[in-house]
This record gives sequence, structure tokens and C-alpha cells, in this order.
Amino acid sequence: MERTFENTEKGRLDVLLAKALGISRSQAGKAIRNGEVLIDGKEEKHASYPLQGGEKIAYFPKEKEEKGFALPGDDYRLDFLFKDEDVAVVDKPRGMVVHPAPGHHDDTLVNYLFKEGKDFSFDVEDVQNVRPGIVHRIDKDTSGLLAVAMNERSQAALQKEIRDHEFHRHYLALCEGRIRDRLFRVDAPLTKPNHSQRKALVDPVKGREAVTHFVTLSANDRASLLLCRLDTGRTHQIRAHLAYIGHPLIGDDLYSKKHYQVASKGQCLHAFFLSFIHPESLKRMAFYAPLDEYMKAMIRYFFG
Repeated sequence: MERTFENTEKGRLDVLLAKALGISRSQAGKAIRNGEVLIDGKEEKHASYPLQGGEKIAYFPKEKEEKGFALPGDDYRLDFLFKDEDVAVVDKPRGMVVHPAPGHHDDTLVNYLFKEGKDFSFDVEDVQNVRPGIVHRIDKDTSGLLAVAMNERSQAALQKEIRDHEFHRHYLALCEGRIRDRLFRVDAPLTKPNHSQRKALVDPVKGREAVTHFVTLSANDRASLLLCRLDTGRTHQIRAHLAYIGHPLIGDDLYSKKHYQVASKGQCLHAFFLSFIHPESLKRMAFYAPLDEYMKAMIRYFFG
């Protein structure tokens, strides 16, 4: 709602704007940075701008972009390992976001699925459903296999498989330092990241059950190559569990304090195996995805 008022106090712009509008200081700061605040008719984008009293302040909130879907404008095509009218298996490239989110409106895997055409039988106009067909996710900078439901019936069936532990996911991970155990398991409840807390944190009280099984395939003093199997599918589960035991993923700038110049494309994690029961045929299907060039290069760099 537009608002114009005369300021009568001295202080920071964000503090006094928040007080006048009855909003939080962070919300006021965001409005200022977005160019929604005028002081005596001039736009001011610095939250710390000092007000002296007597200024005429105008607040003109910009229309928020409606969440939903836009079809991609380029000629990119998804790499399908399998697709029928019920389910698709995609080899997601590193760097692609799975579903629309702030900053990614028309370049996500879901947008490309809509562009593929008629088999993806969800309503593109349903802007409330920003995750149509998505039954599990992999992070933007993780490469590999993703199963996508092509209709609501299949989505419900695959989600049930995940709850019943019939949906199997294996990853290859390259982490920091030598892990000496050949087989090990991390059972540590995780909180869910949000806009203010980007990391998943181990929390025995507030966290949700999270179990990951690991096999050490190779190790030296610099790095360990692991096979990872999920019992649960919490956000950032492998990344958070490896950081918790002191061996964060190489290239993971969120969970690791180390910076590797060679690891320029994010965390070294690849979803290489996926198995599930087809929602209609009820036959178990299994798929493998070869390592992408980045993961190959990182393994060669650390193991020769």
C-alpha cells in the first residue's frame, strides 16, 4: 500500500521507515534497496541514510513478480534416460535449479519439462504449485539422476515409495581429508535450511531423522571418494552429514571453510544411481548416470 508522510525524527532511514510503516527493519531495508522509497521526491537506496527531521518520505511498493512458470526461450533440451506418460528420468546438469525459486523463474528443470510438451500433464497456469512432478530434489550444483512424475497420480505413487523406502538413491562424493573407515553410517537429525539459515544443521531436538550410509572407495591425505546411500532425503543431507563429521565436500562453499580454486563449479557430488518401482507397470527400474566432466576432472586432480 502506498504511503506518504513527513518525518519528524532524526535517525537512520530504515529504522524510521520501519517504525512509520509498522514493518520490520529488514523489510524496510529491502524496500529501500528495491528503490521503493523517495525522500523529498528523490530515490534513496541506502538504508543507513541519515534523516534530520522535516523530510517528506514516500513509499511506493513495486508489484511483486507472480510466482509460477515461464517457458525457457532457448533451444536447450533435457537429457532423458527414460520417459513415458507416467514418469521421466532426467540426467540433470550441474548448475541447473530443479524448480522455480527467487532468481530462477524460467531456467529450471520444471520449466524445461513444461516446454517438452504434452506428456507433462500439469497445469502451467497453476502458479501455486511451483513443484509439479517433483518427488525428490538434487541441489543446483549437484549433477545426476532425478525422477519426475508426469502426472498427479504418479507423483503420489512415487512419494509413497519414498516414504516406504522403496525409492533408492546412490551418490558419488569427493570430500576433504582421509576417511579411514571402509564402511560407516551417519545418523544425525537435520533442521531444514531457510532464507535466514541457509545450512541444514544437526539438531537432536528440532531436527528430522536423517540417515546416510557411506562406503569409502578411495582415500589419501587430501581427499576421500565415497559412495553414499540415503535412507532419508533431507535437504542438503549428504553435504550436512559430511560437514558434521569433519569431512565436507570439496567445492562446497556453504559447508566448508576451505576454498579450492580448481573446484569452480560447486560441491563434488553426483547422483549416479536411481531405482524405483514404476507407478503403472509395478516393475522395478534402475538407472545409472555417468560422471560429468567436472567430477571426472576433480577425481583426477586429487587422485592422479
